[in-house]
Amino acid sequence: MNRVAVFLILCVMGFHVVSAQQIPKRVVAEHFTNTYCSVCASRNPGFYTNLWGRPQVLHIAYHPSAPYAACPLSMHNVAENNARTNYYGIFGGTPRLVIQGGVLSASANYGDASIFAASLGQTTSFDMNVIVEAAGTDSVKTTIVIKKVDASSLSTLELYGALVEDTLFFAAANGEARSYDVFRKALWGTASISVTAPAAVGDSVVYTQKSALNTVWSRSRMYAIVMLQDGTKSMVQAAKSDKLHPAAGMTGPVTGSVFTVYPNPSNTSIKVGGDLQYPCGYQLYNIAGKRIKSAILDNAASYIDISGYATGQYILKVTDSRAMYSARIEKR
Repeated sequence: MNRVAVFLILCVMGFHVVSAQQIPKRVVAEHFTNTYCSVCASRNPGFYTNLWGRPQVLHIAYHPSAPYAACPLSMHNVAENNARTNYYGIFGGTPRLVIQGGVLSASANYGDASIFAASLGQTTSFDMNVIVEAAGTDSVKTTIVIKKVDASSLSTLELYGALVEDTLFFAAANGEARSYDVFRKALWGTASISVTAPAAVGDSVVYTQKSALNTVWSRSRMYAIVMLQDGTKSMVQAAKSDKLHPAAGMTGPVTGSVFTVYPNPSNTSIKVGGDLQYPCGYQLYNIAGKRIKSAILDNAASYIDISGYATGQYILKVTDSRAMYSARIEKR
């Protein structure tokens, strides 16, 4: 991000405050679930109905490896999914819910509006904004601006950030057809980073981080969420970015004159068309990013048999003598 863009963020944040005063604190629901968890499948619908009735609440869903290590969304990034679970000391069971850094009882009714009541309407001395943007064709840059808008004794804080995919469409083992706000990657690995709060009211600090993109992510659905917490894990402020705008030349689940995939969805086979140079190679990846098939397409009449694979989404990568192309396909 260039200096002009950062300056614009600071200007926009400045309009929040005419004089020194606290501002609304954004509420974050950290949701720990698993695609093999039947209890999650029975309790998540009530939670989502409750959540969607409060659009001001930010949401992120982690998929820890316990008690179901076979969950493909957990397998995609085991260490960092588990790290956030361990941060709150709740590893070992799903579903679990953490609101504003406070762990709810495992027996709490996640569909009850009262679970948000104590967190709504609170204020804070810190504002925060986040932007995520393409950095070349294979990475993103996340920029976080933290501004002090009122007097506060807090000086050292914890900053946690993650890249999130807003919706995944695949038939999970527990019967859920969609997964929402799926954690994909932490900005700084398995832990938060320690940050020094701005010293004076009106001051700001800026943090940036570059992260590699994974080919199984749908880039147009990716965004960043960041959380600022104190030493007790209580949420000080949070922010969510707009969705990522892909850079020119970035591959994605689209079709064009050079590369097409049809029919999509399909339950038997797919053909790859367009102005490809044959022979060309292809690789098929599951939603966890594991390669499950690779072969050669000899000519335009070649097809790819997907009849033996489970229902869900996959990533197809095709490489000819000129370039690599990528598309998201759906097996029904």
